[in-house]
Amino acid sequence: MTTPSRRAHHARRALAVIAGIGTVSLLLAGCTRPSAARDTDDPAEFFEGQTIRWIVPFEAGGGTDTSARALVPILTEHLPGNPKIQIENIEGGNGVLGTNEFAKTDADGLTILMTSSSTNTAVLFGDPAVQFDYNDFTPIAGVPAGGTQYVAPSTGVTDPLSLLDTTSPLIYGGITPGGGEFPRILGMDLLGLDVEHVWGYQSRSAVQIAFSQGEVTIDGQSTAAYLESIAPLVDRGEATPVYSIGFMEGDELVRDSAFPELPHAVELYEQKHGTLPDPDMLEAYKFLVLIGQNLQKQLWIRDGAPEVAVEAFQQAFIDMQKDPDFEAVRDALGGYDLLVGESLESDVAAALYDPPQEIIDWLAEYAKREYGADLSRG
Repeated sequence: MTTPSRRAHHARRALAVIAGIGTVSLLLAGCTRPSAARDTDDPAEFFEGQTIRWIVPFEAGGGTDTSARALVPILTEHLPGNPKIQIENIEGGNGVLGTNEFAKTDADGLTILMTSSSTNTAVLFGDPAVQFDYNDFTPIAGVPAGGTQYVAPSTGVTDPLSLLDTTSPLIYGGITPGGGEFPRILGMDLLGLDVEHVWGYQSRSAVQIAFSQGEVTIDGQSTAAYLESIAPLVDRGEATPVYSIGFMEGDELVRDSAFPELPHAVELYEQKHGTLPDPDMLEAYKFLVLIGQNLQKQLWIRDGAPEVAVEAFQQAFIDMQKDPDFEAVRDALGGYDLLVGESLESDVAAALYDPPQEIIDWLAEYAKREYGADLSRG
């Protein structure tokens, strides 16, 4: 895996790569549906001359769509038979509408789906619009995404530990107290930070602008956004990174490999207090990391799809990571290896197939009590 400094360089190069391939092998909604699958055990014969329908349940140009488009060319190369792939954007409801559509498709092995962490929260917290069950889907690959918190120099914070001692106002800007914001706000609460929350921003990009203008003094971004937009601020002394969200490895919370010098939130708490945080809050935080960072985006195929197709897709995502051409794609996705095989299946089972209802209930009650948020509404 590349180092963070190299990732910053590759991320900029990868954005140019993606811009250049945005329309290659891709057609939007309304295009011809995939042709009928073939009855064969030969993956090359199964895919040759076929067109794969890839449903992206978010708008064109968004984070999930951009990730899918980055993967399409190299996936085509590594699938036997080199089939065409067409992206179909079906946006709405945090990915729910497009996923509902996917759930109605034939299990032909020629239709796949990419969901996001916002879709995970919609399912887990009971969004009434959900008309599907993850147990009817088989995971193909996962795209993890880290997250990093940083503060403005005006806070007087110079390193992670000094964050916990600051008396300067901490102002956090967010879209809504749910979805991708949830691990950030729970992490700040876990650390005992005194934070004023300002909700209603239209995007994380808008929050970045507010941070640059001094309206927001503590913020968090995904690794890809951080490397592209925040790392230059850090280099100029206009932002100070303080901790990462972290990742789950089995039952353990570990440091983000993109920022190995930064503690994750729980580690920072331990450094300050010498003990672990409140057990209920700790387990809730770890679960949010699992569904929001480890499983930031997932690729699925319908249960019942021909085994030849399922195995070919899974093997293609394993093989492509050995391809030197994957380096630019990896960096465009934040610099992380794809989640495949046993690790993917384990995370999906723990988070989505058989989620811990007691933790989900705790999070729903916490969000309602602390922020007046109904997590079933995103």
